[in-house]
Amino acid sequence: MGEIDPQGTRKGGLDAFLDQKVDEGYTIETRTDTHAIIARRPRGLKRFTSGADPGRYVVEVDEHGVATMRPAEPRRA
Repeated sequence: MGEIDPQGTRKGGLDAFLDQKVDEGYTIETRTDTHAIIARRPRGLKRFTSGADPGRYVVEVDEHGVATMRPAEPRRA
């Protein structure tokens, strides 16, 4: 009792969603069984510039296994 995802529905939904996003070119910065932070890295010399992280998102999965993305806060220096 008290477990967040006793049947693994949220973890399974997150696994499937993240597999799709990795195939699309995102990297996983961090993750738990129910949340993750993903980012799309700039290519070429753009990756050496400072500024906001383009394409950085928080991924959340509800109790039905449905994943949603929202913009993440910028990284702290």
